[in-house]
Amino acid sequence: MINKLTSLKKILLKNFFKLTIVLSLLMTSFDTLAQLKTVYASGGQVKVNWDYRFKQNKENEDEYPFIYGSGCTESPSTSYASSTLSSQGSMNYYSTNLHDWDPRTAWVEGKTDYGIGQYFDVDLPYGGSNVGIFNGYQKSYEAWLNNSRAKKMKVYGDNKPLCYLVLNDNMGCQTFDIPSQDEFDVYRFEIVEVYPGVKWKDVAISEITNLGCCFNTNTNVLLTQNKTVLVAELSPGAIISSVDILTNEPRDNKIVKMVKLTHHTLLRVQTKNNLIELTPYHPFYIKNFGLTSLYKLKKSQVFCSYEEMINQVEVLVWNDQLQICEYIPITNIEILNGTFDTYSIEELKFSKNYIINGFVSSVY
Repeated sequence: MINKLTSLKKILLKNFFKLTIVLSLLMTSFDTLAQLKTVYASGGQVKVNWDYRFKQNKENEDEYPFIYGSGCTESPSTSYASSTLSSQGSMNYYSTNLHDWDPRTAWVEGKTDYGIGQYFDVDLPYGGSNVGIFNGYQKSYEAWLNNSRAKKMKVYGDNKPLCYLVLNDNMGCQTFDIPSQDEFDVYRFEIVEVYPGVKWKDVAISEITNLGCCFNTNTNVLLTQNKTVLVAELSPGAIISSVDILTNEPRDNKIVKMVKLTHHTLLRVQTKNNLIELTPYHPFYIKNFGLTSLYKLKKSQVFCSYEEMINQVEVLVWNDQLQICEYIPITNIEILNGTFDTYSIEELKFSKNYIINGFVSSVY
């Protein structure tokens, strides 16, 4: 009898421990879901004729950029999808269409229903900051209507759940920020809900990208004779000042191309006498590192955070009084969240650098 009771006790204890582990996992799962934020994309257009946009781009690139800003925009270099619709004639629906710089092609999931649970993986060059996504099959307005579009997606970073993303039922480019300061090698976008297509259940995404380096609308650009002007007042053809970094000789330069974008995350970077608000991946001349961005320094793990860079990183500035370039330590970095109109100079006729709020920057 004692042996039977002992055996029963062991069985109960064993099952108790199993139940405890299961409950613990369930509670962890519920806690994760409870903390998961919902992000709402902004932007997009009711209707876009991409054939027309591509044609106009050849004639007037400034007025009709073929995607959304182009020059300092980066696309993923790799992608993977959980399923893919079979090719039809010369048309394919591979995940590589997500980063081929052509919204008229698309990744289309390959399940027979609405593709709930299907996903694609990409590496985002600028991480989760200012991601642009082109929802639906944007080959034409008819193709966009006929195929289903993603309404809600679950976003992961290296298999870690980060947020839910709610997309607008629009063509064109929508933008959003992924709410995480961590950097991930792979971002996964999993379909949770859809906008049903008129004819087909197939869910399509045409493009995904990071919208690039820009500075806030309150930024002053150095003209000739030490005068400045707000960047919003400049346009292609304007004469601004560049500088020969080796000789400190100022030179006239002409703007060939500019771009205006909307961003949701900026850095406020300060030195002793200068302050600027720009995207984390806008380039500075940084002592011992050359032309690079604070974001790239952080991503390379030279510094683990922006805070670590304070008083450790020196950036090149233009000293008006002495008329020289000099490296000055960064005294503060602050992350700004919101909706910001931003500008970037994408092309200059002569040398590449220019001076904004006293900082020496450059086109890529």
